[in-house]
Parts: sequence; C-alpha cells; structure tokens
Amino acid sequence: MTTPAADYDVVIMGGAFSGAAAAMLLKRDHPDMRVLIVERTVHFDRKVGESTSEVAGCFLTRVLHQSSHLSAKHYQKHGLRMWFCKTPEDSVDDLTEIGPRFQSRLATFQLDRSILDEHLLQEACDFGCELLRPATIKLITLSESEAPHTLEIMPQEGQMRTITTRWLIDASGKAALLAKKLGIHHSIGDEHPTSSVWCRFRNVNDLDSFKSRKMFPKLATEAKCIRTTATNHLMGRGWWCWIIPLSDGSFSAGVTWDRRLYTLPEGPSLVTRLQAHLVSHPVGRLMFENAIPDADDTFYYKNLGYHAEYIAGNRWVMVGDAAGFMDPLYSQGLDFCGYTVFAASELVRKNLAGEDTQMITDYLNTAYPRSYRTWFEALYKDKYTYLGDAELMHAAFLMDLATYFLGPVRGVYTNPALEWTLMPYDGPVGAFFGRFMAFYNRRLVCIAQERVRKGIYGRKNHGHFLAPRMSMSPDTSAGRLLFDGIMVWLKAEFSTWMAPAPAKDAIPMTEKPVEA
Repeated sequence: MTTPAADYDVVIMGGAFSGAAAAMLLKRDHPDMRVLIVERTVHFDRKVGESTSEVAGCFLTRVLHQSSHLSAKHYQKHGLRMWFCKTPEDSVDDLTEIGPRFQSRLATFQLDRSILDEHLLQEACDFGCELLRPATIKLITLSESEAPHTLEIMPQEGQMRTITTRWLIDASGKAALLAKKLGIHHSIGDEHPTSSVWCRFRNVNDLDSFKSRKMFPKLATEAKCIRTTATNHLMGRGWWCWIIPLSDGSFSAGVTWDRRLYTLPEGPSLVTRLQAHLVSHPVGRLMFENAIPDADDTFYYKNLGYHAEYIAGNRWVMVGDAAGFMDPLYSQGLDFCGYTVFAASELVRKNLAGEDTQMITDYLNTAYPRSYRTWFEALYKDKYTYLGDAELMHAAFLMDLATYFLGPVRGVYTNPALEWTLMPYDGPVGAFFGRFMAFYNRRLVCIAQERVRKGIYGRKNHGHFLAPRMSMSPDTSAGRLLFDGIMVWLKAEFSTWMAPAPAKDAIPMTEKPVEA
C-alpha cells in the first residue's frame, strides 16, 4: 500500500530554544528535508531560567556552535554563589558565602533568552527551514498508521491552513500541547509545591561596584573573581532568590519558594512583593534598594514542576519544556532541552532514512520518566527545607556539583556522540549515583528538621567563606570534591545529634515532617 504524500517531513510546534535547535540539527545535515516551524508569538517573552549550567553550555557551544553569538550578546557566567544571613539587619561583611574563589573553567552563560531564541530561530531559517509566525495551532490529528499527521493552523493574518506532515515535534514549552492533548501531562505540585515570581530591574548596584566594596570591604578579599557575572542566590528556609546580570545592563531577579514553608510579603502587586522580599536580605538590600523594576516585565508561575508520562509515539516526539520541567535552582532546564532535542533529532533522522526506530522510541519512553524521577529525588525533593542553612547547603553544593561533573558533564564532553542520545543519570552507574544522591538529600532534610527543633538551624550563616578547594572540572578531580562534601555532611550529622535538646515546646516545628 502506498503511503500518502505529506506537505512536510517535519513540523515543529514552537520556535524558541528547543524548537529552533531541533530544526537546526535536522536541516543543517539534511538540506533536502522539508521542515516547518510554527511559532505562535510575534516576539519571544522572558523565561524563568536565564542561566545555563555546564551541560547546556556544552550543547550551545559544541553542538549548536553558538560561541561567537554567546560571546558577543550574552555574559559569560562565572559560577554559582549563595549568600546566607541570620537576620535582615546583618552586615554583608558578616554573611556566609558559598562560591568559587576564581573564574569558572567551562563555558556557561547568563542568557537573555529572548535574544538567544530569536537568534536560533533565524539561524534555523537561514538553514532553509520554513517559518509560520505568528500562527496558532487549532487542531492536531495524530495518525495511528503510516498516514501523515494533520494540523489546522490559523495565521494571525490569512486563512486557516490544513497541512500534513510525516513527523511532529512538540517544542511548545510549558503549553505542552501534545502531553495535554493525550492526557499524559502530570504536575508534581503535590510533592513539590513551588511558586516563582520574577522581574527585570535597572539601576541595580552590583557587588563589584566601588560603592559596594567601600561599604563592605570584605567583598574585595576572599573571592578573586568577578561576583557580578555569577548567578548570585540569596538563600532562606523554604525559598531562594536568583540575581542574574543581562547584557543590556538590567538584572533578572526572582524568588522561588515552597508554599509549605514560606509566603511572600504582602503588597499591592507582585513586583512590590518581590522587591520587598529582595531587600529583606542584606545582599538584596545592597543591590536592589534603589533599583527600578519593569512592572510590565513581571511573571508568575505556580507549581513549576511537571512532566509527560512518555515523550514519543508514532512519528511524534516531545522536546524541552514540552516534555517536562523540574526546578530552576541549579539552572538545569536547558540541560534536558539539549538531551531531548539531540535524541529526538536522531530519532526523526533515522526514521525518515527508513530505519526501524521502535527501539529508540521505547528507550526514550522509559528513560525520560526514569531520568526525570532520578533527578527530582536526588536534587529537589524537599530540598527547600534546608536551603537556608549554610552548612547543609555547603554539603549539598559540593556533592550535587561533584556528581554532576562526574556524570553528565564528563559524559557530554568526552563521549558526545553517545551521551547526547541518552538521558542523564541513566544506566547502572547513573542509577547508583541517583540513589546515593537521593539518600543524602533525605538525610540533609532530616538534619534540617532536627536543627529547627533544637534552635540551631542556620548556625553557620555568619562568618564563613565556603569555597571548593579546586575548580570544578569534567574529570576524576571532582571525586575529591565529592569526598569533601561527604565530610561536611557527616560532621553536620554528628554535631546536630550531639546538640542539646531544647526545652519542651520551646521551638515548635513549622513544617510538615518528611520521611527519611
């Protein structure tokens, strides 16, 4: 039986990072492939994540080859820094800081996502992809046979179009068109009830300014690197804030919180509440006391975490945020975008070349949810319980990053042809590390709860500069940092359980207990 002809080989729903990247990977190596990108917006908006980690940095520079654009239009990121205080009135000179002493070794970036997304989409078009923008997909009819899929698309100007395609890639982001259509979209809000609000600010006083260093001389002592171009996190029990510099001189600042543990200050608007929260932390007050927010550039999300039950089917596949999102703490959202885009592109390419790709589809449908769950339990489940304790976060910082560099980072740099087609922390070794990480995460949660009960939570939030003894690298040297993190963890275990118990009912628990 002859397969009916299709208008396109591939239609990609969504033209931002994941959609444009998938289009580039397909079209640049197969110029005869007919690729249509359907993008609903006239201009791309802001994203909750504007920072990359090392895996996404590798994907951008070594897979998409965007080094020149990133160097010219975005900031090089110099690590992750965390700031802890005991009271809002503390001096910045007294705060505990976690972060590197020197600049980062591997390429990571502070992104203006609207600029990057527009650039990638234009590059996809330069490779020969067709773009329909702005346009809304009104109806998706998936084929269960070898017949093409059918889409009804309404351009902003013009008549409804009905098109057919051999393959459909869902890069619709949080809209998650296919997952919702198929009823396989699941929130993790019950076990990870996070919310986030963020905004752009101008007139921000950065941490490397003359004013900052004159007011707080210790800012010029311990760290030898530039703090401003790092991702600076303000930390508290149940919440954290990000502060990210952007190339136009503005700063992206936001707060993410666990609704079981924290509530934003009251106020007449979201941006007012956000700024009130920022200045309640000494570093936030130093930077944002006189900052000017762009009230029209304020965004809010509730229940950030979600995922699809499976991500591929009969000639369709989901990529990036259309497949799932977890938590912005470690800036790893674009990591999963890179993995899913590369794997999906390989799946589509091989299928259109006539290969049997059922094994790849089956792998993605088991590996993606398994990897998602591994990362969530290892890194984020109930983590907000101990975010405000510098000693516990020091242990997590070292162990989380060391296992990340030993696993995903080392993999994509040393064996990219294989690693990009797999899901992170998959396989026996990845599963072992995932279980280990989930175990120490649960222990740190329990220690934090005990510290709250005993009144010693955040006891090292003053007077410490906690820097890794070496720079993070994708080699076995990260094992030494893993050892350091384990030592900090074990010392925290011992000191917490040796601390005297408080008087009865002196310090009530203010959070729901979490099982070990």
